[in-house]
Amino acid sequence: MSTSRTTPRHPTSGEPDFPAWLAGLSDDTLVRLCELRADVASPPPASLGVLASRLRLPASTARAMGTLTWPELLVLATAAALGADSGPVPLGAVSGRLGVDHDEPAFRAAVDTLRDLALFWGDPAHVRIVPVTGAAVEAAPVQAPLPGEPVGTDLDTAWSGLSERALGVLGAVARGRTPVGALGSGASETVRAAASELVDAGLAEVTGTADGEVVVPRAHALDRARHGARPSGSSLLDVPTWSAPGASTRGSGTTTGTTTGTTVADRADASGGVAALDLLHRCDAVLAALSLHPAATLKAGGVGVRELRRVARAAGVDEHELPLLLEVLAAAGLIAVGDTDVGDAGFDSVWAPTESADVWSARDRARRWAELVLAWWSMPRAPWRVGSEIEGGGTVPALGDPIGPPASGGRHRVLRALSELDPGSEPGDDLLPEVVRWFSPVWFSRAGSRPCTQTVSEAKRLGLVVGTTATTAARLLTSGTPTAGLPSVDDLEPVLTAALPEPVSEVIVQADLTILAPGPLVPELAADFALLADVESAGAATTYRVTEKSLRRALDSGRTAAGIRDLLARTSITPVPQSLDYLIEDVARRHGRLRVGAALSFIRCDDPSLVAQVLGSPVAESCALRSVAPTVLISQARPLDLVEALREHGYAPVVEDTSGTVVALTRPVARISATSPGRAPRVPTRAATPAELRAAITAMRSADRVRSARGGSGSGYTGESAIARLHEAAGSGTAVTVSVVDAQGRSTSRLIIPASVAGGRIEGVEPDSAEAVTLPLHRVISVSDVDPTR
Repeated sequence: MSTSRTTPRHPTSGEPDFPAWLAGLSDDTLVRLCELRADVASPPPASLGVLASRLRLPASTARAMGTLTWPELLVLATAAALGADSGPVPLGAVSGRLGVDHDEPAFRAAVDTLRDLALFWGDPAHVRIVPVTGAAVEAAPVQAPLPGEPVGTDLDTAWSGLSERALGVLGAVARGRTPVGALGSGASETVRAAASELVDAGLAEVTGTADGEVVVPRAHALDRARHGARPSGSSLLDVPTWSAPGASTRGSGTTTGTTTGTTVADRADASGGVAALDLLHRCDAVLAALSLHPAATLKAGGVGVRELRRVARAAGVDEHELPLLLEVLAAAGLIAVGDTDVGDAGFDSVWAPTESADVWSARDRARRWAELVLAWWSMPRAPWRVGSEIEGGGTVPALGDPIGPPASGGRHRVLRALSELDPGSEPGDDLLPEVVRWFSPVWFSRAGSRPCTQTVSEAKRLGLVVGTTATTAARLLTSGTPTAGLPSVDDLEPVLTAALPEPVSEVIVQADLTILAPGPLVPELAADFALLADVESAGAATTYRVTEKSLRRALDSGRTAAGIRDLLARTSITPVPQSLDYLIEDVARRHGRLRVGAALSFIRCDDPSLVAQVLGSPVAESCALRSVAPTVLISQARPLDLVEALREHGYAPVVEDTSGTVVALTRPVARISATSPGRAPRVPTRAATPAELRAAITAMRSADRVRSARGGSGSGYTGESAIARLHEAAGSGTAVTVSVVDAQGRSTSRLIIPASVAGGRIEGVEPDSAEAVTLPLHRVISVSDVDPTR
């Protein structure tokens, strides 16, 4: 990024260095720092000097900057532009450059956060940053405001004079991952003319880099291109207008429309509950499909496109939705890869339900949903990537090995951004990337807009987001702290329970052979209607369809025609249509006239003409039927196969045992006991508790006191401190003395100005001779500062 720097401020007399400033902080402040930057506290540092060194490591600094919101990153970039990495900068200078009052709540909140993270340090009236932070800000996706750039009415005037092509270029740059637009050799004359127009209007600058020319919008112009014109009196640090349901009051934290926000939140939870019920229905369908026909795996792992299509057809779900369902079921331990049997058929290396799926299916709906949500929240894979091209050829398979960084971090950032908004605010899908960028600018610069939209799409299917409104469940997920951890199933279960309507015990039977349940049915009725009819659409209101097949299923299970009529008459608030009554009578009359047994199997019937009709049908050949009596046929097919073949050709047989009693046969289902060896669950690193951090800080202070009593000078750096000092020297261009040991164990010292510390080596120059120097990092034993008078 391009950040204009002013002349560095000169340090005041006696200004403490960073380790000394850190040692002067209270224990409570240090505990807070270690909670926010947990990477520096694991394992516990040996001393406060080591803690200071870890805080100045580039990797730790990058992690800390990744947690910043746009206002916090903008304040940090402005301080860097004013030279805070060279000396203390008054807070008033930073707020003045940003065009806000020193006591502006948004500005004070950003400064406090930066101090809590130790990205700002020094006395309360000034700010300083360590050189490593200054180098990180240079590469951050932010542009600090410059003196004299158009703001307010000047910005309005400049904006109104722009052509459509200039506005298009500025908008394209603003929507990109970083606020920089490349003007390479392929840029058209129209684009170059538009860039020149922006420069002439004072809204951008064109500068050269190693990769060619780039156009860099000014901070206020960039803000307007992203968020539109701001209300009078608003600043770059104020959340844009899309954050509130109505007119907002700056600084007061109140908005008009609180009642509306509450109503929207309630509606969002109710709609999320409907989506949750639909999710459970689809997961049940996928489990049922995999129980009968497990999904085969590819040689390279995962499930291929053909298998996905087959499973989607069998489960009756959308092919594009299936990867999400499979990944969530796998993350919850409800399906796994292994070897299994379905009846007499064996399957090797297939995805099938586990034994836990049967336990899960019997649980309450709210608990089942909570388990799926927590599995999605923490799983490393991103289902939306399935089908995307892989570098080097091929596409991402479902249920394969994770590719790229864990997707759980992106889910937390996207849903946290939506959870930060007022429930009544509805920015819309087109503004969703800008909402996420505002709350996680560094992550957005790496990920782009697609993970934002796709993550929200998945969250909608799980009932966590409705439109662009986060539900109560989503806000609960993002409210966890590093020490508190994730909410449990017991925390999430009541959320869905509260969002769902009360179970009902009445239905509406309609003339088109459908049954409408206006809400979730009580458990006993839900089981009856699941047997009697097929679910046509699920949600808060469920639509069932009665068919010949579903009626035969109920009769096979032991229900009678009279019992079915009684159930419908007892539960329907409307009269049972005559068409449904006729269908029940017709199916019941034909049901059981054919009797199937085992010979392997046999057919018996009191009507010789019907037996002759079956013997002349295609079933006779496919099931190897032959007559042993006018009313008896035998077959080499298994009873269930024979029953299904007869039903496919319009007959309605039942199965009987040796006593002649009707029994219901079901196909055996696949179950896998062992979990996949290649998909071991991730064990998150446990964050230290406040009590543990306080004990570690006490030990650090004690170690520093012992070292001071022994006369330790602290002029040399070893271990982590040495690496941190080398990075700091490379960022500031200062000379240090590096002691290294050669292969024979001899120690030598070199005076160098490090240029880079990466790839296992130190590259720099010797200040006296300007000779290039390269030293292996693993042979460094200590680093010492150089006398500034040398």
